[in-house]
Amino acid sequence: PLYPFPQSKQLHLNFFSGLFLLFHFFFFFFATGEKRITMRTAAIVVCVAAALVCAALPSAAIPSRCSSPKQWFGQIFAMDPERGAIQGDYFYDETNLRKARYERYESKTTKGRYHIIELHQLKKYYEINLDTNECVSGDLDRPFIPHSVVDNATYTGDFILGSTGVEDGSVEISTWTHTFVERGTSFYWNGEFTLHGCIPIRSSVASENHFFVESFADIVIGIPDPNAFTPPAGC
Repeated sequence: PLYPFPQSKQLHLNFFSGLFLLFHFFFFFFATGEKRITMRTAAIVVCVAAALVCAALPSAAIPSRCSSPKQWFGQIFAMDPERGAIQGDYFYDETNLRKARYERYESKTTKGRYHIIELHQLKKYYEINLDTNECVSGDLDRPFIPHSVVDNATYTGDFILGSTGVEDGSVEISTWTHTFVERGTSFYWNGEFTLHGCIPIRSSVASENHFFVESFADIVIGIPDPNAFTPPAGC
């Protein structure tokens, strides 16, 4: 699995095994009045139980950094301070450092449909107005921000999406944060991922004068249409 869940489960198992061993040892000793247990035996039992508990405590609640799929397609729901609410089809290709989306946006004053292409290896972007076929292109100077848990991200917690009271009605989500500097500007990134599979759920990036948040749904692994990254002729 992409996320090493069995190791996490083992840590929780060690924790509760230690508590279980301690509880039954002292129950047997005090409830039965057993006197044949030597100090050496008692010390060994307590040390083993304590070791199991202590081994689990530092890391049981902190999952390892997971690896998200490098290429996928899904629905995007975003909020841009300039364009307003955005919804559309999203193509993500971390292998080749490129992103594309067919978006519909609506703000208080305007609305429209666009095909946005970001080619970070070429440092170029394209904005094609799907209503007028007008195309605008230019140099892409912002960094490629992956939808993945980066190596130096910090784990901040987890929560349940849905309800554990319903069979197959919940998904466990882990949350991460990261700060990076690009051209002298500090950016603050937050990401939410499924515990199993490390599928991105939501991410946000904020700086002193910029904020962007996006959520994802209906994710399919792979790129169903590579032409999404190709600008139209003459653009």
